[in-house]
Amino acid sequence: MPKSSIRYSEEFKQQVIELYHTGQPVLSLNREYGVTTATIYKYIKQLSPV
Repeated sequence: MPKSSIRYSEEFKQQVIELYHTGQPVLSLNREYGVTTATIYKYIKQLSPV
């Protein structure tokens, strides 16, 4: 049986990105919020200003 994917709100994604931009390492965010590092990097790529 396939795992169901977790959907995070846009506010949650923005919060994770803001924490990343304040200097928190991705690995720390992964441990604190339970989001994979690949997903965090995807959020950064999609939602960060250029």
